[in-house]
Amino acid sequence: MLALACSNGDHTAPPPPSTPVLSVGGGYQTAVTLESSTCPGQTVEQHETAVNHLPGGTVLTLLHANSKYPGTIAADGSFTTAPVRQVFGGISYEISIAGQFSATGMDALVTVAAAQSPPCGFTARWAGPKIGEPNVIP
Repeated sequence: MLALACSNGDHTAPPPPSTPVLSVGGGYQTAVTLESSTCPGQTVEQHETAVNHLPGGTVLTLLHANSKYPGTIAADGSFTTAPVRQVFGGISYEISIAGQFSATGMDALVTVAAAQSPPCGFTARWAGPKIGEPNVIP
């Protein structure tokens, strides 16, 4: 018995499947809750959060209530922001954020120190689902 085969002369292997890269950019329906406070009468407001992040990148910016919080993100979706100074109602606040992205949302703890007399601070949680396409956490 004789077997015949044809070849076009191209013996290269097909390209390997692409490796997924971290991607968390987009909008989030964050619910804001006050976790703890030493500031009398402290309240929080509800705002969605937008995240600027280039797929595969290690930097991001969170946008919340017209404020920007630049930071870094790890391959596992954990992130931190550098402390940002904001002034609201004549009081200076230092705000930093640490959290975790999942395929379907984000969960973050926001730490705020108020430069008032006497000094006080509070922590708030921003947590909620992503709007649109899911995140990619490789």
